[in-house]
Amino acid sequence: MRITSKILLLIFLQFSICFAQKNEKGFDILHYKLNLDLYDCFIEPFTHSFSGSVEITLKAKNDLNEIKLNASNFSIFVDSTSKNIHSFNHTDNQINLNLKETLSASDSVEVTIYYHHLNVRDNAFFSDKGMVFTNNAPEGARNWFSCYDHPSDKATFELIAKTPNNVLLGSNGSLIDSTQISDTIFYHWKSRDPIATYLTVISAKVDYKLDIVEWFSPETKENIPVRFYCNDGENESNLNSIKKQIIPIMDFFSGLFGMYPFEKNGFATLNEHFVYGGMENQTLISLCPNCWDEMLIVHEFAHSWFGNMITPKNWSEVWLNESFATYCEGLWIEHNWGLDAYKSYINNEAERYFQENPGFPIYSSLWNEETPPPNILYNGPIIYSKGACLLYMFRETVGDSLFFEVLKSYSGNQRFRYANASTEDFISVVNKITGQDYTKFFNQWLKTADHPVYQNYYVITEDKGEWRIDLTINQIQDNKATYELEIKLKIVFSDGTEDVITIKNTKRAENYFFTYKNEPLVLQFDPYNEIILKESEIIKIDAIEISY
Repeated sequence: MRITSKILLLIFLQFSICFAQKNEKGFDILHYKLNLDLYDCFIEPFTHSFSGSVEITLKAKNDLNEIKLNASNFSIFVDSTSKNIHSFNHTDNQINLNLKETLSASDSVEVTIYYHHLNVRDNAFFSDKGMVFTNNAPEGARNWFSCYDHPSDKATFELIAKTPNNVLLGSNGSLIDSTQISDTIFYHWKSRDPIATYLTVISAKVDYKLDIVEWFSPETKENIPVRFYCNDGENESNLNSIKKQIIPIMDFFSGLFGMYPFEKNGFATLNEHFVYGGMENQTLISLCPNCWDEMLIVHEFAHSWFGNMITPKNWSEVWLNESFATYCEGLWIEHNWGLDAYKSYINNEAERYFQENPGFPIYSSLWNEETPPPNILYNGPIIYSKGACLLYMFRETVGDSLFFEVLKSYSGNQRFRYANASTEDFISVVNKITGQDYTKFFNQWLKTADHPVYQNYYVITEDKGEWRIDLTINQIQDNKATYELEIKLKIVFSDGTEDVITIKNTKRAENYFFTYKNEPLVLQFDPYNEIILKESEIIKIDAIEISY
């Protein structure tokens, strides 16, 4: 997802009823099947009201006689349920279904909830001027259908939607059928792969424009359709450029992370009610109006692996989505314009963090208990920029070969593919591939606010033709953390030669010394700016009292 500068209060309502639900339940959702009558939503006065049903297939994890699901009381009214439900109640944005018969562990059941969406704006289901779209992140799906609205429970998704016959409607997965009867059309979409509820989507409009290009998968030998839905009057030059670019984009990232993992790819521009830049809905990405921007496309597309195929177990892990997608923008820049352009991009992300740092960590376990509002969960300087810089620093630490092997091993891990992963899961892949323990390295950046601040001193002394450099490294940041890092030093000598060495700094105040037969003139701290998230100064002094 990319957040624009529009006022985030516009979507506060969605979060005022969307406290995170602990993943403590006795079932797994296997499949959602929605059947919605959206016909009147496309006709003046463009109501937000529609009727429908959701059929939910689930499997019991233990003996089960009650099913608790998320369902907004503000926007959803439950009319009735299937006959295998003894009773239900819908309060506090939750629907409790009491089964007629208790399920045993591993038993499956289908339950159906018949409901209608009220004529209210819930900031998840949008209807205006002949356009209908949804935007769920992080917990808006519960506003327009009953579901277990948590990223840890992924299920396949199916949608049957009734619209006027001049409407084009896109959704997740593949178009199974579109049947026209008189002035009405019934769309039937179905996903092959499981989806987190926040990634389910409807994008539909009267007289939507649609174009389809195809990407050839060298692994499956299939043509993968890429669907482009756009509005009238959008910049055709930009759109045509993206249609051409999407093939090399898919080639490039499939080469890095493994073949594109889904049955289709797609993009749909929406209207002014969409307050983000883009949203990575699985197989049909949402974009702001006329936003056919190359880097936005790259960011949202990179979520195909990081967020969609591998979904975070909890909202505390959102950096595994947004930091990775932001860093992938840098990889695309490096691929097309070279290393200097890549480093310039990362420098800009670091500068954004330094200028706008709100002072909280990338990762917070508190977000597992209560999902924070979007200006925190999707905070640009922290979750996007600082997280991308962390990946940059990890690459600088381990080198290109191991770095890209880690990413490919993570995205190809069968435990995580089409499932969920945590920060600990990612770090376990890092440790396995590198053969070293990087837990401390990641945790000090992820779970600590702010960054190291260095105030360093060194002195050069000479005795009988031998020169000695004494260096004191001081970490003076306010957060009381100690950053344990490998740091490069460059020594420049009087004859123009140089020596680059690596030290391990493990204390807030630490002394080092180095001896040379050649006269050193200058010592440079982190000369290649590999620790990009730091403030530092290094001062050469004429004399210092040193105890040995």
